[in-house]
Amino acid sequence: MIPIWIVAALATATCFAVSGMLAYDAARALGATVFSFARMALVAIGAGALVLIFGLDTQMGGDDVALLCASGVMGVFLSDTLRYASLARVGPQFQSLLNTAAAPFALLLGFLVLNQTVSALSLIGTAMIIAGLVAAATARSATGVTRFSGNAAGLTSGIGFGLGAAFTQAGSVLIAAPVMAKGIDPLSATFVRSVAGTLSLLLPVLMSAPHRSQIRQMTRPVAKQVALSALVGTGLGMSLQLYALASGPVGIVTTLSATT
Repeated sequence: MIPIWIVAALATATCFAVSGMLAYDAARALGATVFSFARMALVAIGAGALVLIFGLDTQMGGDDVALLCASGVMGVFLSDTLRYASLARVGPQFQSLLNTAAAPFALLLGFLVLNQTVSALSLIGTAMIIAGLVAAATARSATGVTRFSGNAAGLTSGIGFGLGAAFTQAGSVLIAAPVMAKGIDPLSATFVRSVAGTLSLLLPVLMSAPHRSQIRQMTRPVAKQVALSALVGTGLGMSLQLYALASGPVGIVTTLSATT
């Protein structure tokens, strides 16, 4: 029987893939910072409501909250902002490929920082997944280009932002892994991470008049895309990823989550 953490990691990838398609137009309309802030604020509100109903995990200590907050800041303020900056430039197809770089980053960081051992079979499997995704992306013909293929003029910066997002995402997952390994409730962890991420973006948004104007002038279709992306990608996807981290090694969970 397939371990449930593997199913959760693959479900995470599915959520991220759907979320990327939903987020594309909204990220281009709002910009990476405003989009990330609006998206994460909705997740924080939703997770907070569920925590009020089901209760906050009492196992979490001060150190656990601190690590989850650090993970949230790195995963939202840095990784998500870089990801959506990349998404707006290269589109969800190529951005998904760039996101697979989080897998080798996580394997390396897990080995160096957490002293996790990775079997030869796991390394081979990771290499096969990454090679397959690279082959699929590079084999696309010009006739297959769609409105989701991004803008060729922003390719270089989009690649840079995408690789930066992958590295900070791997670091974010690495920070949260020891906390989740204790059996902390994923919903409570999602709430703490989302609040920390939202607060980390609040100051940049409030200090920028253009950012405040973008929020006030947000159209209903864009707001709907932000809400759906938040529900599917950050809310459900992030919770599933944290659940997978409770049982699976960081590198393998990240690899499976990157098969968007």
